[in-house]
Amino acid sequence: MLKKFAHHTLTTLTIVSAILLVGSAMTAYVSPKYLNVLAFAGFGFPLLWLLALTFMFINLFRRNWKRMVLCLLVCTATFGHLANLYQLKGIWTDESTAVKPVRIMSFNTRMFDYYSWTGKKGVNEKVLDFINQKDPDIVCFQEFFSNMNEESYSENHVVLRLRKYPYRHIEYNVVGKKGRKFGQATFSKYPIVDKKYLEFSNTSNFSIQTDINIHGKVVRVFNNHLESVRLKTHDYNFIDSINSKWNDNHMAGLRLIAWKLQHSFTQRAIQAETIARHVKNSAYPVIVCGDFNDTPVSYVYHTMLGDLKDAFRQAGIGFQGTYNGKLPSFRIDFIFHSPEFEAVKFGAFSENFSDHFPIMATIDLKPAK
Repeated sequence: MLKKFAHHTLTTLTIVSAILLVGSAMTAYVSPKYLNVLAFAGFGFPLLWLLALTFMFINLFRRNWKRMVLCLLVCTATFGHLANLYQLKGIWTDESTAVKPVRIMSFNTRMFDYYSWTGKKGVNEKVLDFINQKDPDIVCFQEFFSNMNEESYSENHVVLRLRKYPYRHIEYNVVGKKGRKFGQATFSKYPIVDKKYLEFSNTSNFSIQTDINIHGKVVRVFNNHLESVRLKTHDYNFIDSINSKWNDNHMAGLRLIAWKLQHSFTQRAIQAETIARHVKNSAYPVIVCGDFNDTPVSYVYHTMLGDLKDAFRQAGIGFQGTYNGKLPSFRIDFIFHSPEFEAVKFGAFSENFSDHFPIMATIDLKPAK
């Protein structure tokens, strides 16, 4: 009787784990506009994949071939998503092999830490020092910030400090009081031949499109900042208090965070579809980068990637999470490029200047074989 119960229990657990894993993977293909509850499942994909793998070995040990094959099939079918999360290819890539290299950095600076979230002094200057030290050819800033009434935060000061970038595309979508401006910027060592502001409806997030002549080849660079979750301090405090005794306030806090997540899922889906259309209609090969505010197992990632290549998948090492906050360190900042190019180096840096880590890729603009 006990043996029969154990058999049925293991069968049930195996089937449930397989269904949950498939449901999590389906997050990439079903728009949150139609089923935003499914979008939450993408966050659990790594654990669900490992769970299914564990059941595969358990069933292999117990010689239950049907259950083992079921786990093997779902793990194999969803392995592509796992490769979006963890890579070893960077071990074998060599930046020196690039014939026409261009180094792209993407960095959500969180307004150069203007409000001192890090608790450190002079972060704005450290960011500029860091960029000059790493010396990318193109820098895409999200949450770019300037204040004309404070010299160290003025646009002129940033331009002067980054004087090696004579070409710039700066767009502000919010102009606040006392000379404060909030937006995005793309700085380039190469000539900018065209600029375009890409607006999203009902939000302060937006993207910019910059055509840059690199080594005699025009490349269209999309610098994106997709919908933020907009969690406030009290939301993070609620997360920290979850381990305490559960009460009605916890339930209310959970509902509020869930609503914010659902809203941002839907908004980002619409924004990703908008950028994907611009990419598809581009007259030039493209580089797409920025803060997507979503994980590699998501509809946003799948839609934005389209037929492009992910520089991390080509030349990344390990997990290289880019979110620097209280929640788990997901990879939510990306650099994609047209399939005719090859990424030969990719890295995420660990500098604690923002709630995002900067990322940089070296892309060979010589057409791939």
